[in-house]
Amino acid sequence: MLGVSSRWTILQGVLILGIYVSSEAKDDPVPEPVQDILFASCIECHDADSEKGGINLDQVAISWDDPKSVEQWYKVFKVIDYGHMPPPDKPQPSAEEKEAVLAFLDGKLREHTAVGGTLPRRLNRLEYRNTIRTTFLMDEFELPLGFPKDNREHGFDTVSEALVMSPPLLAAYHEVAGQIADELFPPERVLPEPTVRKAGVEDLVLSFSASTIHGDALRLACSSTDSIMRSSTWPSKIEVMTSGMYRVTVDASTFRPQSDESLTLEIRARDVAASDRSGTRSHRLLKEFEVTSESPETFTFEAELYQGQTLLFRWADAELAHDPKVFAPLLEKRFRSDKRFLAAWQEMLFPNRKRLASVASLRGRNGWEIYQRHLNSPDLDLSDATMDSSYTQRILKLSREPGSVRNLGDTLTYEYHEFGPALELHGVTMEGPFSLVDGPKDKRRTEIREYSFGKRNEGESDEVYARRGTRGFLTRLFRRPVDPKTSDVFFEVAKAHWEAGHSFEDGMHLLVRQALVSPRFLFRESSPGLLDQHDLASRIAFFLTRYPPTSQIVHHARAGKLSDPAILRSEIERLIPTNPTAPMIKDFTEQWLHTRLLPEIMPDPSFRFTVEEVEIAKIEAERFFAKMIEENRPMTDWIAPDFILTSRRFAEENYEYPPREKPLAEASVTYRQDHMKIERLRIDPQGRYGGVLGQAATMMATANGVDTQPVLRGVWVLENIIGMPPPPVPNNVPALTPDVQGTSTPRELLSAHTKAADCAGCHRHIDPIGFALENFDPVGRWREEWPEIDVPVDPSGVLPDGTQIEGYLDFKKWLVANIGLVSECLAEKLMIYATGRIPSYAEQIEIKEIVERNEAEKGGFRDLIIALIESETFRTR
Repeated sequence: MLGVSSRWTILQGVLILGIYVSSEAKDDPVPEPVQDILFASCIECHDADSEKGGINLDQVAISWDDPKSVEQWYKVFKVIDYGHMPPPDKPQPSAEEKEAVLAFLDGKLREHTAVGGTLPRRLNRLEYRNTIRTTFLMDEFELPLGFPKDNREHGFDTVSEALVMSPPLLAAYHEVAGQIADELFPPERVLPEPTVRKAGVEDLVLSFSASTIHGDALRLACSSTDSIMRSSTWPSKIEVMTSGMYRVTVDASTFRPQSDESLTLEIRARDVAASDRSGTRSHRLLKEFEVTSESPETFTFEAELYQGQTLLFRWADAELAHDPKVFAPLLEKRFRSDKRFLAAWQEMLFPNRKRLASVASLRGRNGWEIYQRHLNSPDLDLSDATMDSSYTQRILKLSREPGSVRNLGDTLTYEYHEFGPALELHGVTMEGPFSLVDGPKDKRRTEIREYSFGKRNEGESDEVYARRGTRGFLTRLFRRPVDPKTSDVFFEVAKAHWEAGHSFEDGMHLLVRQALVSPRFLFRESSPGLLDQHDLASRIAFFLTRYPPTSQIVHHARAGKLSDPAILRSEIERLIPTNPTAPMIKDFTEQWLHTRLLPEIMPDPSFRFTVEEVEIAKIEAERFFAKMIEENRPMTDWIAPDFILTSRRFAEENYEYPPREKPLAEASVTYRQDHMKIERLRIDPQGRYGGVLGQAATMMATANGVDTQPVLRGVWVLENIIGMPPPPVPNNVPALTPDVQGTSTPRELLSAHTKAADCAGCHRHIDPIGFALENFDPVGRWREEWPEIDVPVDPSGVLPDGTQIEGYLDFKKWLVANIGLVSECLAEKLMIYATGRIPSYAEQIEIKEIVERNEAEKGGFRDLIIALIESETFRTR
């Protein structure tokens, strides 16, 4: 069988030949009028001698069969169309001349550019991880530390030309392949020698107020079931390394029991990795013992314990529990029976009979000591120690609130620790394992293996089982049916390993590893031209869900039904995401809007913009994107919606949103809870905020956390909103440090820097847009003056089409009036993200037609996405 590198080299060669080998090039003459226009306006900088930007336009004929030639003239078309060339200090063609050149190039580019052409495209990190999760039912699978990151091209990490294969990446693939194979076909387990492990009271965990140590005993006083950390203890140094049968010995006693009744010691198996806040009943019950003596008794039992577990101990029938249904009646009973107890609690919670103290500050030992001080005071006031007292009633109300019960229960626990009743532990011993058992991890491996290869039939030989299972396994792994010949190639790998003397499991382990590093698994959409049913299912699923195709769309693909427009549409509708936490929504917005950068751009402390607000800013962008899909919002809402999705507090503090008539007063509502509560708030669509440019996330991503950057913002809008990216910065452009004596504002500074003709051509498009956004500070709040110099912001300028604007609101109106530009740009970004290639000229024409049709039919964003998926561009590799 060919090695991975050999097969990859052959695959590359075949694909490259298929894409680039063509018939003998044929030159097509350039019409003389077009030659004359190019000669007058362009040849000075773009002839064979100068070739600025690598462009030579001194040609009387064009070889349209040469991909490099097509690429060059496509660039020429764009810079002329966008007005980037000729530079403003050079002779300018008339509108008629410009139109003549563009019409010539448009016709030729339509004729000589094809739909399709995605290079070999491997799964990126997210797709690879999600494919492992889906294929092997491993929902929690994460890539190992150090797994190589993906490069980005044209803003996305899904573009094929950036998804290169490197030695470190191949090594990482082999590492993951080994991990997965270990799960399906692990090495045979061997019973280790039994060991004896002991834990004294000093080795038992003291968690919150659940337990305390007194001499040679650890006391348990509470039976809470909703949280083990408030009722239980466990050994800190005992962990089961091998699933098996163990013998457990516990020494326990009672402490000041209220009657002759026994106390129930409950012993459970706790996963070491489980949260300390997990509920008691989520851990498997092993044994219960009735403890009757105030002297230590020894209890012994045998039980199955699984890898990664320890023992959990709880007093099961304690009268105190952190449950309002238990705690409130208990507290009321104590109040009725003991006036001093009631008075001390009143004084603890209402010092000097004034306002309520912080309940959180009274938790545990601190509250117990305050209570004790009042209880033992000869001056304790008993005048309000009645059940109808307002203080008593307020305490009983608190005792029915879960948040307060957790704190007050921790306080009351100490009385049981001191005076009883309580259950005492004196030591734990665990011996074993004496035999092996299948733990959850072992059962899970069996489940994954049977899902991948099927269940072995009774009496079925290794070879028959493996041959039968391999084909189904590869079909799921390669995301398409596998023919017998391909299946046999992989099966022979395992068979040869068996014949070399290795075990069945070792042979299957090798088969799984080979399959997981196969290009058939690592690469997407391999069929040339129009995608076949299976590659189309893959492209749709990876685009809309970021996961490989599963269940329904796979069945449709196998039946050839995705060629039916109605079924294709129904599958798109079913998979299209609307939940703001959907992987596609988070992944696309992070890359399109650059919100992936936000955690790295912690604003300067002077802005008082918290970590929570950074999180809210990112959530806003994702919620807004999701709502545009869910409600099929009109494309103009990307710029001027009548709503925002954020927390009211965030809107008040950052978007000048009218404050509440009645501020929040509830003590139980924290700043974070209020801040993270997302609401739909109405706004003026003609106002400053709302839409992708009126969100904090966008303004933060296009600044540096300290100051704004008009050029960065201008370039970002041209590239990501309008779709008119400026050409690359020339190599000879200096940093922003020219002689700027006498400048005082960012506008004057930038103007001094860009006087050179090489700079002015691009900056006449970039700067007006960047300065139109200068009223937004680095966190997206509105400002009227530039910081430190106290000079009013000048946001005026002239847009690429000659429109004069006075600031952001004018620019916003211009974008709404030219929403087709925004729609085309976003549609192209979606297509790049989905197909992994930059649309050719022919594909851009199709995208433009889709956008125009959607606008004419008054369609929304959801309609646009569906139309893009149904397009020839999307459905072609």
